[in-house]
Amino acid sequence: MYNKKFFVWFLIILCLITLFNLFTAVTVEFSANSFVEYRKFVLNCGTVYEILFTEIEYSDKKLRMNEVVCYNNAILKVLNGVLSFIAIFLIFKFGIKYLNNKSNREDLSDLLLILRRRNKRDI
Repeated sequence: MYNKKFFVWFLIILCLITLFNLFTAVTVEFSANSFVEYRKFVLNCGTVYEILFTEIEYSDKKLRMNEVVCYNNAILKVLNGVLSFIAIFLIFKFGIKYLNNKSNREDLSDLLLILRRRNKRDI
């Protein structure tokens, strides 16, 4: 019983993490290397909903080339979420089926050890 309960709670937590990932902001990171310094640039594109449905227009001309990158990252985030939900559902389905078919066996190793000691003494 506890195995099912913990298994289901684990999958619920995975679903919540996947949902949280869908609603976080889409960011694009660029790294610049030179002989003198190392820089990391982070571009915050916005949320998935804003990118896919409201068509964000960047006012800065330097950021316009990154519209396609932001759009692709948003689609990748949605695809990742959908595939994660499908995988969690399949794991849930087959995991519950496995836990239901599993027989409840008791550990008999202690009993076998006691019987072996007892048999050695009798000889």
